[in-house]
Amino acid sequence: MKILVTGGSGLIGTAIRHHLVPNTIINYDLYFDYDDYIGCSARVDARIPLHKYMYPDLDVFIDCARYGKPSEQFITWNTVINHFKQQGKGKMILFSSIYGHKVPDFSIYQDTEIEETPIEYAIWKAGTEHATRFLAQKLKPYYIQVNCIAPGGVHDKQSLAFQQLYKESGGVSMITTKNILPVIDMLLHKDNAINGQVITIDKGWSL
Repeated sequence: MKILVTGGSGLIGTAIRHHLVPNTIINYDLYFDYDDYIGCSARVDARIPLHKYMYPDLDVFIDCARYGKPSEQFITWNTVINHFKQQGKGKMILFSSIYGHKVPDFSIYQDTEIEETPIEYAIWKAGTEHATRFLAQKLKPYYIQVNCIAPGGVHDKQSLAFQQLYKESGGVSMITTKNILPVIDMLLHKDNAINGQVITIDKGWSL
């Protein structure tokens, strides 16, 4: 299986790359370090246009990237979509956040090192979730599946104070990147029939 991971050097992208070995994985990212040699068949500098690296028979696109502006995201999506349409198949896994469909609990950020979630972030993630449904419907005739994962707070060296406030707010602890991987496996399975869905992974924090 050939898999393109944008933002494959980030927290979630790195975990996904390592998990999907020994598939052919292309990491399209601005930043690389020694760890990026693991689980990576090719490392592509994101300053180079993506269309130059559309490999034949690319099976999967997993978008973990942080974009500077929405237009950059749309250009990336359109490049992949056009490639998948030409070959008549493909799977797209986009990433949102629980804040794409839930108002933040602003109190958990008070007097901690974590900045309060800005409205721009929430709007962007909400747009990604709606785009998932839009694209899944639009791309059905081309046998392209489009789904979205919306993680809750992901443990990444946050202070104990913030972790405790987060747990008190939703009744459960933060997730880890390992909690995301079973959903990736499900969406990549050859018999997967899920399409156009936003899958929340947060232990029920947002209920």
